[in-house]
Amino acid sequence: MRTSDLIDLDAGTLSRESFASEDIFRRELENVFVPSWSYVGHTSQLAKNGDFFLSRVGVEQVIVSRGNDGAINVLLNSCRHRGMPACRYDTGNMQSFTCSYHGWTYGLDGALTGVPKFQSRYQGKLDRDKWGLIKARVTVYYGSIWATFDDAQPSFEDYLGPDMQFYLRALMQGADGEDDGYEVIGGIVKWQVPCNWKFGAENFAGDHYHGYSHRSVERLSVGLSGKTSRHNFANVKVARQPMSVADPKRGHTIRASVYASLAPYDEQEAASDEVNAYYRKCHEERERRLGDKARLLIHGGVIFPNTHFNSAGRTTIGLWLPQSAGRTEVWRWLFVPKNAPNAVKDTLREYYLRYAGPAGMVEQDDMENWTAAQAGTQGVIARKHPFNYQLAMGLERPSRPGEWLGDEVSITEDVTEHNQRHFYAHWARLVAGAQ
Repeated sequence: MRTSDLIDLDAGTLSRESFASEDIFRRELENVFVPSWSYVGHTSQLAKNGDFFLSRVGVEQVIVSRGNDGAINVLLNSCRHRGMPACRYDTGNMQSFTCSYHGWTYGLDGALTGVPKFQSRYQGKLDRDKWGLIKARVTVYYGSIWATFDDAQPSFEDYLGPDMQFYLRALMQGADGEDDGYEVIGGIVKWQVPCNWKFGAENFAGDHYHGYSHRSVERLSVGLSGKTSRHNFANVKVARQPMSVADPKRGHTIRASVYASLAPYDEQEAASDEVNAYYRKCHEERERRLGDKARLLIHGGVIFPNTHFNSAGRTTIGLWLPQSAGRTEVWRWLFVPKNAPNAVKDTLREYYLRYAGPAGMVEQDDMENWTAAQAGTQGVIARKHPFNYQLAMGLERPSRPGEWLGDEVSITEDVTEHNQRHFYAHWARLVAGAQ
């Protein structure tokens, strides 16, 4: 398969087979997901030694655990004897994991610690050092936990690249600009959508302009601002420039705005006095900590291939988990400032649930779009005609030397499909087997 079979960058088109073909889906699993770093969770989910939760790396289920030495482990949840899950609980605290089939037992670090009939039938000769759970490489980045099973991958920092390191760090800063300033609230929200995983990914990667879908929700003012908007901080009286930022080499993307000057606090009419007082103080502290960089407001983006995030007053991180060419499972972590009063945390929880996910009024619109778009890839005639990604072609600019928005990224201002083009160009190179 050639890259040109999937995408034509000069024409700005993408084959519908990219979303419909099971053969391409199998290539994705091997060429896109295996050689990538994947977000698996957050350190706040592992408060104590022995804490664990189940997560995913691509289609693989993993155990994320904190060992008795405090180290974080990511283990393939597959017993080395017959492949049964070594752990069958979503979350908890344990000192070991025992397979319910034949009783092989593993420590928090994946080491094989117990084997029935070890002396009588294995004659004490089974090399337990070779038969522990498969361990991933792990990196903790400002509270976020990332893993890969590919030993050939560069470090996580190199995988991100210097520019995305800045943006991911900014994402994980609390409302007051403090590094690692968030904690997960509640469990992981999970649901399935009958569409290809890339429809959701491209939406978060760079779609600034599908407001048509959300007009009815806008009128309800589901955000805390209470100002005819689904967004928080919707009516700041300072000019801002929407931007799409893409890393062509690595496929990562950011949606953001840069304010012309440091903005005053935007009173949130639908929030309580206590919530407003907290955010006003955070706003002032953030400007003190970050200086001119406090003008940046990240709206969302994608760490290639399938880790997506939303921010701008509603910080969430999620995964588009491929099930088949036409089905995706979505996992979403909801974050609140870890030092905020309970009134703030409760307000954000309620806002998240009415905004996003399977019950959220905004994302229900999106899921309807993605499901219908998937149907548009199925017809014999339809599949012969590519999708159009030509919006704002030729308007990209490289980042300027020394510009704090990035040294290696490509930037387009205002409405564009710039990010989607770079995301799919990198995806197509990998699917086709190009380096």
